[in-house]
Amino acid sequence: MARKPEVFVRALTMEEGRCLQRIIRSAKDPVKLRRAIVVLMSAQDQ
Repeated sequence: MARKPEVFVRALTMEEGRCLQRIIRSAKDPVKLRRAIVVLMSAQDQ
């Protein structure tokens, strides 16, 4: 049984979502990429 991740984010605006998608497409830094993915996926789950 998987544990629910303890990452909570507020609802994102359209502009913030676009900015995160742009980071995901163009990120060279793996840490920045991972953080953007986690925030975007957490926000979409709400």
